[in-house]
Amino acid sequence: MKREYQRKIFHMVLGITIGLLILYIRKRYLVFIVTGTLCTGLVIRLLLLKGYSFKLIENFLNRFGRPMEVGMGAMNFFIGVLIAILFPFPREYASTSVIVLGVSDGLSTMMGLGSKNKVYANKTFEGSAAFLISSFIIIYFSTTLFQAVLVSITLTVIELLSPVDDNLLIPPVGALLLSLATW
Repeated sequence: MKREYQRKIFHMVLGITIGLLILYIRKRYLVFIVTGTLCTGLVIRLLLLKGYSFKLIENFLNRFGRPMEVGMGAMNFFIGVLIAILFPFPREYASTSVIVLGVSDGLSTMMGLGSKNKVYANKTFEGSAAFLISSFIIIYFSTTLFQAVLVSITLTVIELLSPVDDNLLIPPVGALLLSLATW
């Protein structure tokens, strides 16, 4: 359980950091950084799966990764971020969505650990409530009350029911919903 908390705190810090970078770094540099990180991670992941040993990377994955995942969650995180910044969403919305992914997804897991109140699959009532409340607070900083309610509820349902990793969906879908909500 301690590992999952460490993992999610790292997830939150990464989401906030990348969200802020989206606001303050030119898009072409950001795409280069995220794509470079993604490609480097992919090569390292493939080499690890082939049996090569990188002690520093393995120690990092042992501390912050899930067993048998070999960095797949991080790969999906960066793919979701890349999609959000490549599409023509306002950078504020891409940033907000990445911060929602980092913070709200992290809090939902942390609040749901050990809960017996399952809502759907491994998702818990407490985790979904944490995602809803924290995403509303984050989104409300960049939009109106009604839009924040609408987008945070929609993202919570997506996080709850998504058949694919929410790291892939939350950043681009959040940015899209925020863009649509401001029309």
